[in-house]
Amino acid sequence: MTERRESSEPRRLSEEMARQPLRRERILQVGLRLIDQQGLDSLSMRKLAQELKVDPMALYRHFKNKEALLDGVAELLWKKVELPENEAGWEPLLRSVATSLYALAHIHPHAYSLLLNRQILPLTMLQLSDTLRERLQRDGFERQRASEVICALFSYAIGYAMVEVSTLLPQPSENAGGESMTEIARLTQLMQRLPRETPAHTVEAAYALTNYEADAQFTFGLDLMLTGLKYKSG
Repeated sequence: MTERRESSEPRRLSEEMARQPLRRERILQVGLRLIDQQGLDSLSMRKLAQELKVDPMALYRHFKNKEALLDGVAELLWKKVELPENEAGWEPLLRSVATSLYALAHIHPHAYSLLLNRQILPLTMLQLSDTLRERLQRDGFERQRASEVICALFSYAIGYAMVEVSTLLPQPSENAGGESMTEIARLTQLMQRLPRETPAHTVEAAYALTNYEADAQFTFGLDLMLTGLKYKSG
């Protein structure tokens, strides 16, 4: 009796979800989940409709097409960027936003490129920029300088995260014992991705560029940026 009740639980939850109103926010949340699970290229309106247990045409009452849906997912991602309390000064404010943007790439690596490659400027991104600009101005930054700081911050955080989630760097892995990859394994993985004619000293340079702690390196670069900004604004 217990096993039968447990086996019916996922079906019951699925039926409850199907009975929920088909709202725009729900469509976007499920779309983002499918992208996380299957990749950006695998998402289709039909697959999304199947997951929501609705007719595909029902989605088009909320989104004109798949591109409009992806625009919505991009807005959803920007909405996830965290801001510290209003009393926080400009330095913890910028550090929080940059760190949040960077962390978002680890949470949603397959969807992360949507932050940059949409034809529209997401409203949530514009609202975030306005909030940052107002708070920077409150702390003494001129409006134009505040805009420049925001652009530089977004470029650094998103650009760094994009490199990390791309195939440019070896992906972290574990061996059967759950331990981190050995130095020999890292070097072997790197050698498989280099041209045969790569000189030895260039291999050494490539190893140095790809064998580092990404989180620590991101924080190091962010520290340099904020320190330089503090010097210029002082």
